[in-house]
Amino acid sequence: MEEAQELLHCSACLTRIDGRAMKAGDKYWHDEHFLCSVCGIRLKDTKVYLKNQELFCENDYKKFVPRCASCSGFILKDCIRAMNQTFHPEHFHCFSCQTPFKDGEGFHEFKNSPYCKNCYIERACEKCHGCCRPITDTAMKAMNNSWHGACFRCKECGVSFEGKKNFYSVEGEAVCGECIGTIE
Repeated sequence: MEEAQELLHCSACLTRIDGRAMKAGDKYWHDEHFLCSVCGIRLKDTKVYLKNQELFCENDYKKFVPRCASCSGFILKDCIRAMNQTFHPEHFHCFSCQTPFKDGEGFHEFKNSPYCKNCYIERACEKCHGCCRPITDTAMKAMNNSWHGACFRCKECGVSFEGKKNFYSVEGEAVCGECIGTIE
């Protein structure tokens, strides 16, 4: 007993295909209808892309794919979406030190670019007026500057003003009441 051959119909002209059929996705075409829907190039011996039941060559299909925010190239395979942008996985790295982010690893956004924790702290955090290092915890605001609590000290005796309410400004420098001669 002979097996019944499946009847194939061309997705372009909707007529039955007798003989050779070209396939993309779950659809079939006559060889002469297997063409890019935009430029008309024959797709027989090239990469074929199918979108919304239409055939596309690689160049015309690129109109539908995202571009990498780092290299501006087309992303045809894996894609990372972050900060309302798209990246090739190998191009999603710290904007400053270029260290790649590992799968599932977090990042920090600053000025619409991704940063690792260390680079983010260096670029985005306020710097202490006393030691010039980034302030990553509680900051003191005094004399129009930001300070680490431990760095805001009396110019004369070096005692920290952290937790204290008063200091005096002498020639633009902080001085405690004891050194200036007042009783606290």
